[in-house]
Amino acid sequence: MSLKLSRNKVNYLTRLIIEYIENNEELDYVEDIGDIRLKLFHLIMDELRMYEDIENRAKERVKSQKKNIPEGSREWEILFRKYANEELNKLGKVWG
Repeated sequence: MSLKLSRNKVNYLTRLIIEYIENNEELDYVEDIGDIRLKLFHLIMDELRMYEDIENRAKERVKSQKKNIPEGSREWEILFRKYANEELNKLGKVWG
């Protein structure tokens, strides 16, 4: 369920998006394309950090249960998803 991507992969994604923007005649932009690429990079990285924080909070909530629940077990997965979805709902987000 992890959404970890390296900086290189995020750079690659931003290049693909910028190529699409530059090659699409229906899209018009006024900002410098380099500034747009940099903003895209930071947006993606911020989202990835947010999902990582949510994962960590959900894991901590599962660990804080009175009953020891082994990580990777069906019960652990169910609780993890429940807690992660609760955190996402607070932010108006959906887990992909």
